[in-house]
Amino acid sequence: MRPGDFEIRAAWRRGDPEIEAGAIGFWTRLGLLPPGVAPEERAKELIAAAYRDGEVVAVATATIQWIAELRARFAVIRGATDPKHRRSHAQLALAVPSREALRRWALDHPEEKLAGGIVVVDRNEWGDFTRLPVWPESELMLVGYDDQGRQVRAAWFDHFRFD
Repeated sequence: MRPGDFEIRAAWRRGDPEIEAGAIGFWTRLGLLPPGVAPEERAKELIAAAYRDGEVVAVATATIQWIAELRARFAVIRGATDPKHRRSHAQLALAVPSREALRRWALDHPEEKLAGGIVVVDRNEWGDFTRLPVWPESELMLVGYDDQGRQVRAAWFDHFRFD
C-alpha cells in the first residue's frame, strides 16, 4: 500500500461538517480520545483526514502553541490511525497535505506568526522510521527528546522570520 492509495481531504480551519462528522465517528468508533476531550472540539483542530472506501481511517489534528525552547509558535500535530490501517502508510499520506495546509494558512495569516509544525513521536510505534534524521514526506527533523524518551521533531516554514 502506498501513501497515494488514500483519498485525503484537507480540513484546517475550514469548518467542513462532513469531514468533522467523519472524524467524530472515527474517534467514537475506536474510542481514541482521552477522557474529557469532546470529539466536537477536537474536530475543530483537524488538519486533514485520510479516507478509504468512504470511511475515515486516519486523521491529523493540531493546536497552535508557544514552544518556549524554540522561541516560536508551532502547530503541535497529533495523528490517529485505525488499528486495521496502521501498516498502510495512512499517516504518511497525510504528511504532505497537512504540512501544505498549515503552510498556506500561515502565509495567509502572518499575524499568527506560525513557525512550523512539531510532533512528539513514540519510537516504539514508529520503529525504524525514527532512525531517519529528517522525514522526507513531512520534513520533520529530529530536534531532541522529551523527558519520557520520545522524539521531538520539528519542521520550520521557509517563510518564517523571527521578529
